[in-house]
Amino acid sequence: MNLNPAGSSPSEESGATLAQTAHDYLDWYQRATVLRHTGRYEEALASYEKTLELRPNDYWTWYHRGNVLASLKRYASAIASYDRALELRPDDYWAWYHRGNALSDLKRSQEAIACYDRALELRPNDYWAWYQRGNVLEDLSRTEEAIASYDKALDIKPNDYWAWYRRGEVLRYARGYEKAIESYRKALEIRGDDYWAWYRQGLAWQEIKNYPQAIACLKKASAIKPHNAKVHYQIACCYASDENIANYVDLVVEFLRNSLSLDFDYYQTQAAKEAKFAKIRDDHRFHALMNLNND
Repeated sequence: MNLNPAGSSPSEESGATLAQTAHDYLDWYQRATVLRHTGRYEEALASYEKTLELRPNDYWTWYHRGNVLASLKRYASAIASYDRALELRPDDYWAWYHRGNALSDLKRSQEAIACYDRALELRPNDYWAWYQRGNVLEDLSRTEEAIASYDKALDIKPNDYWAWYRRGEVLRYARGYEKAIESYRKALEIRGDDYWAWYRQGLAWQEIKNYPQAIACLKKASAIKPHNAKVHYQIACCYASDENIANYVDLVVEFLRNSLSLDFDYYQTQAAKEAKFAKIRDDHRFHALMNLNND
């Protein structure tokens, strides 16, 4: 009995099936890649599932599936996908790095640090792992370690705005105001029109009671974002903090008026209990401003 009328052998049929499977795998994988790059993450995920039906042990599919799940903020599922990728390639930097990011997003900070440490064993001079490690250590208030991580990142990319800025933030929260100011200045050498670096530097100068410098920085921030109420409020606070406040009442009122015009209810409440305004609370100019809506 001829069970193979076409004349092909079983081995030839098997080879054709494998070739078709490989072709189908490549089609689904490429489709998923295009969908991922265009932000169509749910569709990309479905395509990666099809890919895994054809090649269940494909590292790249598990890895990119994890990235798609992370983009969808499904971090626990992303971690499971990275774990499967790491079973296939235990020494892959990228899976360890992105697993750390997903753990960081879940606030599983200690586990995230362990992932970044493993990634750095594989790529000791990788900027991103040092930078993200610094961010997690900052969240844990491990100040010295966070600064050390940012310093390592800056050894690799000395002109990186974000590492300088985040380093400044760590130092400011730790009350190392002078060193924080140095970091903000470095950040501003790279990105001179950044609102946040000017604003935070102004707050640091304010903490060490150098009000002229604080006002100069805050006015730079205000020039960049003129409709941000809090920077106007902080400028008013700086003028009110000067020992010669009697000379600056008009300026206090001017900048406080700016903040009230942008968010009256919030900043009226703040100003009513602000200790910095205690010396001028009875001044008719201040009193009139605070009671604009009560006339």
